[in-house]
Amino acid sequence: MKNIIRVAAVASTVFALNAAAEELDDFIANLDEVSKEAEEADNTLSGLSDKSEGAGKKDASKPFYLLPCCRMVDGTVEVLKPGAKAWEKAEEGKYYPLGSKYRTGGANSRLRLAFGYYSEITLEQNSSVGTIYMPIGEKKRAITLGSGTVIVKMPNNLPEGLFTVNAPGFVAYNPAGESKYVYTKTVDGDETVVRCVTKTLSIKGRNFDIPSMRAANELKIRTSNDFLVTSLHGNSGDILVSLDQGCLVNRDLGTGETKVEEKTLEWKLSPRTSVRIYRGKTDLGNNLSVTVMTFDVRGHMKNRCAFTEHCVEVNSGELAPASKKEQEELAKRVANMTSGAEDVEAVETEAVDGNSSSSGESSSSGGSDDLGL
Repeated sequence: MKNIIRVAAVASTVFALNAAAEELDDFIANLDEVSKEAEEADNTLSGLSDKSEGAGKKDASKPFYLLPCCRMVDGTVEVLKPGAKAWEKAEEGKYYPLGSKYRTGGANSRLRLAFGYYSEITLEQNSSVGTIYMPIGEKKRAITLGSGTVIVKMPNNLPEGLFTVNAPGFVAYNPAGESKYVYTKTVDGDETVVRCVTKTLSIKGRNFDIPSMRAANELKIRTSNDFLVTSLHGNSGDILVSLDQGCLVNRDLGTGETKVEEKTLEWKLSPRTSVRIYRGKTDLGNNLSVTVMTFDVRGHMKNRCAFTEHCVEVNSGELAPASKKEQEELAKRVANMTSGAEDVEAVETEAVDGNSSSSGESSSSGGSDDLGL
């Protein structure tokens, strides 16, 4: 009798284990479907915006959500929707339409605005930024600097041309990794300190282009209110800047054909070096007259070129800057000529040399050089 009971107990235990194993196999087989259904349910919690978030996670061709999301709100954070007249408190986890403006107030305020699963911007302390409206289906996204500090984080492999940071005097494009912008309004214009924290960043403005900034590169860009003056100042690292030098006509010696080409100057913007670009309006047309100058760490001018945009007839070419000694001699000669002392200086020079003939030739040659300057 005891043996029968033992056999029955063993049989029931084996049956129970087999049933549990079958249920476990069924659960594992359906696990992918359950996970998929859970993800789809999660994506539909916030409607169309969350669907775009799910697409951003799965599809690399859609790096951005349909709408940006306030991923983290700390302190005083406000948003101004397109068409609204009053700012309202930003809500964490809420999606806002493109074209909205955001601002933080106070030392402890902070906003993380997510454009995609790996794409976001961060506003710190007293800062503001605006998103630019894009039509439905457009893959590109862009922001406009308003004030304060804005940190941009983008995927390292973000396709080119999909995200830009805009300011009055320049556009930062193709950001990969992390970059930082400190934007300030000044009395006569605005000033932006741009730092490439990791990976790369490109910047383009009128009459200048920076194809690639590397990690730890930093520069300052100043722009006047009338956009007629732009200056670049190196803060950290060596940054290669391509500067416009107008149009030139080149002739093919083989075919005799002529072609108009844009000439550029490659300048290495190092710490304490600078570039200054002056523009002016003329009565001859809508094209601006431009003067581009570069300066070394001592403030000495190294390059200078004057031209009219898109006009081959007006171009000075590269003007070699005079040395400090030559500038002092030129200023002295001008002062002597205006005071009538040039002839006295020439006579005294001849007397010292003891050779009036050779001194006369030198003086004549020097006079010719002065007229050339």
